[in-house]
Order: sequence, then structure tokens, then C-alpha cells
Amino acid sequence: MKKEFLVSILLLISAASRVFGVTAFTGYAGGKLNQGANEKAEDYEGDLKLQAFFAGQFNFNQNIWSHLEFSIDTDNLLTDDVFKKTPAQFRIDELSLTGKMTFTSTVNYLSAFIGMYDPIGSDILLQRYFGIEGIASKVTDSWLGTGNSILYPQWGMGMADVLKFYTLPTLIGIYAYVNSEDDEYKVFNVDLRNAFSFHYFTMDLAAGLGAPLSDKSQGKDVIVAINKLYWHMGTTILLGNNYTAAALFAQMGINNASIQPKANKMEITPETCYFLLEPRFYNGVAHAHISFYILPKDTVSELMVLDDTLGVNLNVFRNINTRNNIFTIGFHLGAGFDDKYVNDLIKFSDYDISDLNVNLIPYFSTNILAGTLNASLKVKFKEFTRGKPGKAFVIDLGYKCKI
Repeated sequence: MKKEFLVSILLLISAASRVFGVTAFTGYAGGKLNQGANEKAEDYEGDLKLQAFFAGQFNFNQNIWSHLEFSIDTDNLLTDDVFKKTPAQFRIDELSLTGKMTFTSTVNYLSAFIGMYDPIGSDILLQRYFGIEGIASKVTDSWLGTGNSILYPQWGMGMADVLKFYTLPTLIGIYAYVNSEDDEYKVFNVDLRNAFSFHYFTMDLAAGLGAPLSDKSQGKDVIVAINKLYWHMGTTILLGNNYTAAALFAQMGINNASIQPKANKMEITPETCYFLLEPRFYNGVAHAHISFYILPKDTVSELMVLDDTLGVNLNVFRNINTRNNIFTIGFHLGAGFDDKYVNDLIKFSDYDISDLNVNLIPYFSTNILAGTLNASLKVKFKEFTRGKPGKAFVIDLGYKCKI
């Protein structure tokens, strides 16, 4: 089914390009080298990984366009296998075809997609439909695509219908898609979306239900049976904006909370709950963001800044404008515990100060040609106390450009 859907989308894109003749293309590409130490090795072993992504949009005319985004994440390149074959994970982040219909007071966007479309948690939807600057937290930066972390895995194959209003910067949307979130069955999901962006208040809210499509009911074979439901929700909120003296950024999400009607119970898994609260301050010269977070392990594994599931991070940075360029210089100072979640907040006896991880990350970015060069050095102080200074340093060097 997945292959057939993908082929159908590609055929639609190909047919549209023939119908509308010359198409316009815009895109982004980026790559990042990560130099650190192999966490699984007892002694120091160098670990060099490459992350890269490509995102392109094909505009067939002003009312029809397609979007393609994919990413690659390699294993260690510092092995003899690099001269033969290096294992890598390839992922289609998004493949979509969108049609725009304009009415008197609204604009309707109807899309067919495969992958992650307008993921909740990323600010992609807000930038696409409202044309605002990025508002996502810098602690959720990732090079596996153009977006940041997501509140719940809103991925699969399906359709989306988004209605944007002219009178107010507001939109509503409905998403229907099928994925494999359940270990046994395909899951049919329906999500509702509401977002708006005012000068001092921006919000993106989504909530939905997932129904595992079973083929058995009470031990008998049936066409379709729904024995339980999943529900999920997520929201991104910004009070203020990127240039106010004080602002508050917040993200909250719950994934795969199950509802079992026959058992008359509902279960929420703490490991899938997402919480990020970030007061932001700006004095006209420098920015200071203080992040308090409790994140799923799968989310943390794809982030550059954070290594722990629960903790706090201070990010101080300054943008410097010169005659010919723009520089950003700053640092992250974070402390956290790994494998701690919402249900562990009140279990103070389970916390051991020796498990506390403290990291310092000075970073730098500048514009070069049509892109941005980023460099950072992560210092893990806990590795010094463990007597393994070789594992204390991680270097990230990346470049992202418009093509």
C-alpha cells in the first residue's frame, strides 16, 4: 500500500509538470558532521557521523505545488567499511501535493501526503501559512530535516484540508492518515488543527484519535474491528515575539494515550509525554532563554543540544550585524537526568546527584554564500569525573543553504 501511494504521488507530480509546462523550484539542503566518541565502547573510539537533508518545492503554478523532503543519518564513518559500504538510515520526511483554492474570505489548501506533514511541535505550519520568522526553541535544533522536534508522530499516508481566513491570521484544518503506530495493526488517525499568529500571541494546537484496525473481534474474523482507541494532542504557544523584552514559549504533548471502552479505562504513558517551558528575555543586545523540559527518549536522541530527558538549559546568544555579514555567537549551559519523566518529578529519593549530567556548548554561526555555517563544541563535564576525558568533547560542524 505504501509503495502504491508513493508511486501515485510521483505520477501526479510528473503529470502536473507536463500539464503546466515550466515549473518553478525552490529548495534547501544541509549537512552536518558530528565528531565525538562511541558511547558503547569502554575505551575511547572516535565516532564521526554525517546527517544531511534535502527539501524542495516544485511550483507548477500559483495554485498547485509539491513538496519533497528526505534525510540521511549515517553510522560511524571512521571505520574500514567507509571505503566499502557505510550503514545509513534514509527517511522520507515529506512527499506531498497541494492544491490551493481562493474564495472571498478564505483560502483552502487540500493536500495528499506521505511522511510527516505540517508536524505539530515544529513551526513549519506557522511559517508556511502566516509567513512569520521561526519561533521554535533552539534546544530542539536538529539537522534531520527543516523542522525541529515533534510533539507526537503525526506521520503516515493521507489527506489534509486546511482553511485559512483573510480577516484574521487564523486557520483550521483536518488531517486523516494511516500509519503503523500500533505494533499489530494499521492505525487510522483523524486530527483537528487550529492555529493563529498575532503580533504578541501565537498558538498552534492539534488533537486527534487513532483507531487500530483489527481483523478480529471476540476471536472471530471480521472485516474491520476497533477494540481500542489512541488519543494524542499537542500545542505550541508563544506569548510575545522574538523581539519583546520578555516572552514565554511553551510546548506540551501527549502521544498514544489509550482508551479501552470494554475495560472502562484510559492509560497515559509517561515516556511519551512532552513538556517544554521556556521564558525568553531580550535587552536589545543579547537574548537569554531558560528551558525547562521533560521529553521522550526518541525525541532527545535526534537533538543536537540535549542529551537528557529531564533538565534545564540556559541559552545566551547575540546576533552581530556587520556591513557584509550577520554573526551569531552564544552558549548553552545545561543540567539534566536521563530516563526521568513526568511521573518521576515527585520521586526525589530516586534522584542521585552522581547521575546529573552537566554540559556546556559554545556555538557560532555566520552566513557564507547562500547558506549558513554552524559550529559548536559540546563539553560533557561528567566524563571528566568518570576518568574518561576523551569522551567529554563533541564537535558539530554544519552548513545549510538555499538552492
